[in-house]
Amino acid sequence: MLKLGMRLSMLLALLAMLLLIVALYLPQTAMQAKQLERALGGDAVLHVVVGALLPLTLGVLLRIYRLSWQRQAIYWCGCLLLFALDELAQGLSPLRAPAATDFALSALGWLISSSGWTLWLSIRGRLR
Repeated sequence: MLKLGMRLSMLLALLAMLLLIVALYLPQTAMQAKQLERALGGDAVLHVVVGALLPLTLGVLLRIYRLSWQRQAIYWCGCLLLFALDELAQGLSPLRAPAATDFALSALGWLISSSGWTLWLSIRGRLR
């Protein structure tokens, strides 16, 4: 079980990522969000970081490690699907444009995160 402080910091990280994603879609905050994106390393870096940390923090907060490996796989595939849907949804926003490279970078982060998750569970003997 995770300590309360760790769960709170993961929740704050999750909220920060979601706020940045939402801010990029809103005309009133898009410019400031892009400036923050550049200050944090640029578009490519953030796609990999968010692709890795978003499903990881949400998975820990939802305690999916208690589920069977089949349900965990469904969760991880669902996260990848959401990354794809996010890129498609960008085509509906006048401020954004979908890009295959953005999805590929998010998928790279997802692959790193899901591989680490699987390795951690197999070492702890929790893959059932």
